[in-house]
Amino acid sequence: MSIFLFRFDLRGNGIDFVLNETIAADMYQDVDEKMKPLVHACCETLLRYKHLSINNTIMDGNFLATGEFEVMLSKGLGRHFAQDEKERLFQDAKNISDFLAAVMERRTQELKQGKQQNPPPVEHTPNPRKIKKGLEELGKTKHQQAKLQWLAEEGKYGQG
Repeated sequence: MSIFLFRFDLRGNGIDFVLNETIAADMYQDVDEKMKPLVHACCETLLRYKHLSINNTIMDGNFLATGEFEVMLSKGLGRHFAQDEKERLFQDAKNISDFLAAVMERRTQELKQGKQQNPPPVEHTPNPRKIKKGLEELGKTKHQQAKLQWLAEEGKYGQG
């Protein structure tokens, strides 16, 4: 048993991000803004491999009954990815799942506290400026992580 969180579906020349309807109804604007650059980055990566997908759903993410997150690519698609690119894609998917888990937890806490009002509706039309800004921040974070990894590996292997 698992809980469907999201999937990326092929549609024409693009990719649709499909979100669990219940979570989408509970979505908070601040979480949505943080999540959009990750979704966009996943779409950009998946677009490069869409011609190799044998299914309409190119990637999906679920919470398993154990509480673990599972991300799956279309059958056989993973072998076409460079390992580091696949790791980045899966990490972005994991970060999306973390945001969705936060939405579910936040909503659960509100219900426990007796707050029955729904969060304000989230505008789902993409704002290119906000996505670009989010992508820039995501890129800077990933660059810093790569720099730290490189320094750690240089210290590990450079001493010889």
